[in-house]
Amino acid sequence: MSFRYLFLGLMIINVSRIEAQGNTGGHSSFQFLNVSVSPRNTALGSEAIAWKSADPSSSYYNPALINDQSSNRITFSQMYYIAGINLGQVTYTYHPLHTGLQLMGGVQYLNSGAVPTTDEFGTVTGSTNARESDFFIAASKKINERITGGLSMHYVYSSLGIYSSAALCWTGGLHYSIPDKQTEFAFVVRNAGFSFDPYQLNREKLPVTASLGVAKRLKHLPFVFHITAHHLEYWNVRYDDPNINATVDLFGNVKEKSAASKFTDNLFRHLSFGGEFLIGKSESFSIRLGYNHLRRMEININDFSLFGGLSFGFGFKLYMFRFDYTHANYHLAGGTNQIGITANLNSFFHKKGEL
Repeated sequence: MSFRYLFLGLMIINVSRIEAQGNTGGHSSFQFLNVSVSPRNTALGSEAIAWKSADPSSSYYNPALINDQSSNRITFSQMYYIAGINLGQVTYTYHPLHTGLQLMGGVQYLNSGAVPTTDEFGTVTGSTNARESDFFIAASKKINERITGGLSMHYVYSSLGIYSSAALCWTGGLHYSIPDKQTEFAFVVRNAGFSFDPYQLNREKLPVTASLGVAKRLKHLPFVFHITAHHLEYWNVRYDDPNINATVDLFGNVKEKSAASKFTDNLFRHLSFGGEFLIGKSESFSIRLGYNHLRRMEININDFSLFGGLSFGFGFKLYMFRFDYTHANYHLAGGTNQIGITANLNSFFHKKGEL
């Protein structure tokens, strides 16, 4: 069976098994798999899956993005989250000769830091750690001049003190490009699989999610914009908090949001937006901005203005390395900072190399 038919078959089978749910939280374990650790991806709204670039870490979210530009590069990304939580990712991409495949391997990890342990009376007896890791391999291959398919396999491990859990899952993506229009499309199903070593007797569900994205470069401006529809596996991603979704008029009557308002809000929670300016003759400097409405509403607090959902960052090339930085708001306690360093290994063996 050819690569394309195997890939499409797996895609169809697993999409048909996705169940309709309510909101995005509380339905599955290993949620760290859907946290954007790539600084570039986070800066573009955390859901940028359609534009091929030289950034290997973005291919984690759509393996069909692995391409010649990112070949033979090693990337280290780190997110500094609140309460001492750290998330990171290390990837390496490689293009074997005469195979047509683009390969990538790496690990994504989460470390909570020290977590206090107590007895039944609340007395602190020590501390422990919560850790999660995703070891993955990925490959992409051109099906024809416009279509590329990608597939990644993941071994996921989680530990909390003396307890542990493990799972196997896969991510599949399709990428379609229109070169003369400088437009690219992508469809991705992520984290489809199963837990084979659960924390308890019941096997936890994995955070399966599906996304459809488009990216386009403007004709007369070095600017690429991204629009992604995410969490397509179910429609209702709203949480109706009465403190936010209901207001009281002058007479004390409770007025809820209209059905049209709820529909519009729910629709935009499925969308993320991003833009990237490519500056310089070789476009070695980038400025990025993104907005994720779902994240904005999930951390929204009534009567409190917040820049939640917004993210911004930049990247630049310096000699044989590329550096990326992103700031995003996830919580009232403060924003997160992410850094990334990419090394073009070809540059160590040739006089010139591009990132």
